[in-house]
Amino acid sequence: MRARTLMTTLVATVAFPAAAYAAPPTEPVESIVCRGISAVGFSYAWGGECWCGDACTPDLTNCSPGTCTPNAGSTGCPDCTHSGKYGADCSGFVSKAWQVPEPFAVDACGVDRYVASSFTSDHEYWDVVPMSGLQPADAVASSTHVILVIGAKDGAGEHEVVEAKGCTPGIVRHSRTFASSYSGARRINLSSCVCGDGDEETKNCGDCGTQKRTCEGACLWSAWSDCDGPDPTGAEASCSVEGAKGECAVGRRVCAAGWLSCQTASPATEVCDGLDNDCDGTIDNGTPDSLGEGLPCKNACGDGKSKCIGGAVQCVSTGECSGPTTDAGGGVAGGSGASNWASGTDDGGGCSCGVVRGTKHMLLAPLLGLIGLLALRRRRA
Repeated sequence: MRARTLMTTLVATVAFPAAAYAAPPTEPVESIVCRGISAVGFSYAWGGECWCGDACTPDLTNCSPGTCTPNAGSTGCPDCTHSGKYGADCSGFVSKAWQVPEPFAVDACGVDRYVASSFTSDHEYWDVVPMSGLQPADAVASSTHVILVIGAKDGAGEHEVVEAKGCTPGIVRHSRTFASSYSGARRINLSSCVCGDGDEETKNCGDCGTQKRTCEGACLWSAWSDCDGPDPTGAEASCSVEGAKGECAVGRRVCAAGWLSCQTASPATEVCDGLDNDCDGTIDNGTPDSLGEGLPCKNACGDGKSKCIGGAVQCVSTGECSGPTTDAGGGVAGGSGASNWASGTDDGGGCSCGVVRGTKHMLLAPLLGLIGLLALRRRRA
């Protein structure tokens, strides 16, 4: 009969009869991997074996991770001091992740566990396996250290692992290789694959997003992707911000990290474009420089200066108008024919060759002329 070498809370090595404990639970590989990952971030505690976690997530908010401090002149444990309730050493961590010798909750402290050297030989709860065939949830052990494997070997020959690495690092997740002094072990009562290679799952998140995961090597689900989703389109794309003014009041709805939000413009320099760029509630009320006003220009009226009129920069000057005005860049700043233009005065009393006549005035002038001509003919008759 194989004996089970356990480590008590006093870190003593003792042998227990096989009937003292139940076999570990039948569960998928993923469950062991998740338990291991849930310890990441907790402290290294010599003789410890407990932490707080929710599925694959460490609970470092409701449970203090603890602190390990090397004693004076020491580089680490066992010559170290630990403070806090939670933390684990390498063998306590793997024992709890494997749920041996009993399926204790991860936050159960002061329970029985195995020592590192226990995992180097066959046991009724595990079997030694070749290092070349390591899979997620296997353990890799030497006479003094034991590590939980959570990923298949990558192209660089490394495995992703979780290990209680020492006093200063604590319990960490990283990738590494193993020295020849290590051997592999696989726990019993592992159920069949939890997913098929290439399978994909999705789930909703937030109010507009989805997350995805795929089945990877060793029949394990990958981590869920970030929550993301498409931005609304069509009529649902526009939005408004209550209390905002001008260009800052109207925006576009976007799906950011799974949540809908209204993305609007920020106040900008006011320019001459018929819009309230600086979001103060008034259109085209910027400075002369920002509006492009006061620049020398020429048009049909002669020399002038640029001015923002009706959302466009126009050339305003003194003199008679003989045709369409031009803007400060030399282009036509209005209608396409001379008949659509009129001499007038701007705010400064000059000739404004960019003021378009209203349609009703353009039709009224010929009509009045016709009425006058008819009246004159009647008098002569």
